[in-house]
Amino acid sequence: MNTEETAEHPPIYDRLVQERGDVLAETRDIAAQTQAQAREALDWSGLRRAEKEREERSFSAFG
Repeated sequence: MNTEETAEHPPIYDRLVQERGDVLAETRDIAAQTQAQAREALDWSGLRRAEKEREERSFSAFG
């Protein structure tokens, strides 16, 4: 094996990608999608903002 082959991927890797698809790239894509979904699901900033606006619009006999 020359240094060029070891610097990137061994020849067997390229053959496996051709036969089975690039599982590592697919996994990275799915991980990125999962992170985006989790970030969106855990983002409560809109809820806090809506609650604050509701409080500001509400009537207060003492305020």
